[in-house]
Amino acid sequence: MAFIRYANEKDLADITYLMDELGYKTTQSEMKERLKKLSNHSDYHTFVAEIDHQVVGLLGLHIGLAYEFSGCYGRILCMVVNQEFRRMGIGQQLMAEAEKLIIKNEGNAIVLNSGNRVERADAHKFYLDLGDNLKSSGFVKKLV
Repeated sequence: MAFIRYANEKDLADITYLMDELGYKTTQSEMKERLKKLSNHSDYHTFVAEIDHQVVGLLGLHIGLAYEFSGCYGRILCMVVNQEFRRMGIGQQLMAEAEKLIIKNEGNAIVLNSGNRVERADAHKFYLDLGDNLKSSGFVKKLV
């Protein structure tokens, strides 16, 4: 079981590595700037999963208002678990933490997009197994 917490500046190298695993090659200096900007917005939340002082998972969340329904929703902007630690429930822990925060903010849905590429097939199955519904090119899970 991983420890889920908010990311901090000490996590930069691990976060950069995880973004690369997700398919978004970046440098530590670029990632540092992105995280600095994101952390200055109260609607953005960056969670990490830690095992034995190693960051092995990352989830980026934005909480926003909806036009099409009352209340707010959470949008998963990135979610990745280190390939050596997959299928251990870490992704479920990260998603559960996101859901708790969305509900705390009176949100009633969680949405995300995942590329329609062969290498994303396992991710799509993961989201469907969590109860998300395939809707157009994205996933939506009603929380309330």
